[in-house]
Amino acid sequence: MKTSTIIKALIPSLMLLATHRGESLYIPRDDSSPAPTTGGQDGCANIHNTFKGGANSFSFSDIKACYESFAFDDKRRSDTIDTMKKLFNGFYVFTDQAKEQPPQGLDYKAIDIVAEIDNLSQKTYANDLEFSTDATNLVTQMKDPHTIYFPICYTRFAFTQRLALYATASQDGTHTIKIFKDSIESQNDDCEVVNIDGVAAIDAITQFARDNVFVSKDLGVRFNMALASLALQNGTYILQPRSSQFTLRMVLPDKETTTYDLKCGTNTKTITRNWEGVINNPDDLNKFTDANSYWENFCANPPADEKNQPQQPKSPSDVQPVRNVGKEPVAASTTSTSRKNKRTKSKAKKSNEHSCNVAYPIDPLTVNPDLLKSLSPSVNIDKLAFDAKIAQFYMLDNNVGAAVLATYDIGNEVSVDSLLNTFSNLQTGFKKLADNGAKKLVLDMSNNEGGLTVISHFVNALLFPNTNPSMPTDFRLNDIVKGAILKATNDSNSIFNFGGYLTVDEKEFNDVNEFLASKFIDNDISDINGFFTASQSSFPWKSSDMIMLTNGYCGSACSSTSLLFAELHGVKSVAVGGFPNTQLSFSSFPGGQAFVLDDPLKRGFDLKTDFNSLGLDNEPDFPKDMPTNTVLTFTVRKAFSTINPDQVLEYSFIPSTNHIFFDESSIRDPSKLWTQASTFI
Repeated sequence: MKTSTIIKALIPSLMLLATHRGESLYIPRDDSSPAPTTGGQDGCANIHNTFKGGANSFSFSDIKACYESFAFDDKRRSDTIDTMKKLFNGFYVFTDQAKEQPPQGLDYKAIDIVAEIDNLSQKTYANDLEFSTDATNLVTQMKDPHTIYFPICYTRFAFTQRLALYATASQDGTHTIKIFKDSIESQNDDCEVVNIDGVAAIDAITQFARDNVFVSKDLGVRFNMALASLALQNGTYILQPRSSQFTLRMVLPDKETTTYDLKCGTNTKTITRNWEGVINNPDDLNKFTDANSYWENFCANPPADEKNQPQQPKSPSDVQPVRNVGKEPVAASTTSTSRKNKRTKSKAKKSNEHSCNVAYPIDPLTVNPDLLKSLSPSVNIDKLAFDAKIAQFYMLDNNVGAAVLATYDIGNEVSVDSLLNTFSNLQTGFKKLADNGAKKLVLDMSNNEGGLTVISHFVNALLFPNTNPSMPTDFRLNDIVKGAILKATNDSNSIFNFGGYLTVDEKEFNDVNEFLASKFIDNDISDINGFFTASQSSFPWKSSDMIMLTNGYCGSACSSTSLLFAELHGVKSVAVGGFPNTQLSFSSFPGGQAFVLDDPLKRGFDLKTDFNSLGLDNEPDFPKDMPTNTVLTFTVRKAFSTINPDQVLEYSFIPSTNHIFFDESSIRDPSKLWTQASTFI
């Protein structure tokens, strides 16, 4: 096997895009200019002084003053709007579909995104933060977590009230908000939250989820992620960094305090909590002393032709793969035998052995990990059968096995060896359950944000051999994308090179014209076949012996497993949470593939570098550099149903076959949910 093109799965959320494994998005500038400050209070200097005084949290007022200290610039707005319009006109695959009204079951506003971007030019702004906030909110209205306008400048801090909430539901349909954990007053744990700022708690959380959370087009899933949810992270259950968005925020809250009316047993009380800021990456506090240095290091984006450009883009062959989106290592030997001789052999795309093409790297633990730990209970689950690192396997009573597929992300060092090790561990985990007599199989994919789709496809092939493990996808075919496809060759690492894909029948495309007229799948089948050639296995479970469990937040590459299991194999699902008497999706944001306009760390895995390699980056319709240090991600491919060829999965409501809710115990112990889910098999 040889490593070829890798594009890692982007898992975007404003709770997520802050740092990369503790690495600051700090861009040193040798030739810097003063920050465009408004001349008001220097909140950034106040933060620095507080830090030097030994504090590890910072006042809402100082962070607000810091963020608001940068003056609005009309030229910067004009350049930003021009770049956004060209990106959404040329490359965003859902620009047209986003204008349509949502189908029944989904909740979002139809939006003409290009027209709304244009409207930003007509508004008046007091500072740069106001414009940046409008641009951010505009993009998030589409509820597409693969597509984000993410300003590094205004996301250095997480805002916390030192508590997290959850919801329970009674058989009579009563829906109740309670305190999951209060790290200041532990006696408040499990108290009912009656009102929030004078509004019924359920209504306040629901409205927040509708307006502010964008991880799914299903409001029930967004409601779940506004509240607390535990996820398996590096072998330990901890508060999911994208959950608890009502009380743990990456963007500046609207006001400084929140009031909660509580009912604790027969007693009532009211508490008021201030928002406080915690730096997500502690090293960032050493990067600035005042507004000027803060702007230079986190907000400014030097032009590409600046004389002292600090970090030149590296070619894909010079760097190691980082994280994943969409297209994966299509790297197995072209002579590998197809599994049971049923699958078509496919040639890997020609490339340098170390070449890769990676979307912007995002770490699951971007929110300050100490903050997450302080809001997480201790979780101890017995009967662990095998730890596969990205998954854990448990034996339960009554011959039930539980496979917790926590993520398809294997970290920064993606290689043939790391992939084969992951494949082997997953296979071993399922084998342990089979050897221990598991007759029923619960697949817990809650909070699986995706990762390498080749791992998703491997899981699909492992449990259901001899079937297509991939979803059909397609680009948005307009002049600029067609030009890239025609320009890319089999020697190119471009995501637009048709040699990196197969027909939906798992065959190679004869020529570029056939590719332009067809949907396609990722060319990773030879990777999977190569593994099974060396390590054949079979398991005793049929689809009727399995059930999928999710909180609806099974996205990106995870949805490539859950949707395919449901569509092709009829595997049942059970979704937890959401609203009583309302169906809930078991997966979200299948997208197809996400990409990033320009990687601020200049590693060479972005649309700008891709088009530069094709000699197309000077095309008049190609988006120019963002004038500020902003990560702009977008869905570049869309996924289709395997059964209904024209059904776009991102805009489809596909509810679970069963529905359950959290209680005071199961919200803190996932094994309670596994047992409950197994009763539906």
